[in-house]
Amino acid sequence: MEQITVRLPGELLAELEAEADDAGVSRSEYMREVLRTREHTDALRDRIADKEARIDQLEAQLARRSQVEEQIEALPDKLRETQPSYQERRQRLLDEASLAQRLKWKLTGVPVGQGVNGQQ
Repeated sequence: MEQITVRLPGELLAELEAEADDAGVSRSEYMREVLRTREHTDALRDRIADKEARIDQLEAQLARRSQVEEQIEALPDKLRETQPSYQERRQRLLDEASLAQRLKWKLTGVPVGQGVNGQQ
């Protein structure tokens, strides 16, 4: 092993010595362990970044899904707005029907669900 010299502020050195004592190792061994775990820390940071990117993707998918669900929920209202009402359909049938058909409907009622010739 090669020897190096590192200058540290007194309070940081005191923390380092206390942590080394708690771990039951020398200052040098503790510093070697800190430097070794740095590699693991970098790998963890990379994994966290990957997970955060995946979370962003899922949130974007969820936002798009919510927009689709809102459009689906609004669809019945849009359909109701575009379809003629019962009264409008009845009046249209009466307007298109012949005199004989209107007389027949006077007795039987106007079949609003069907067209003049019995078509939907």
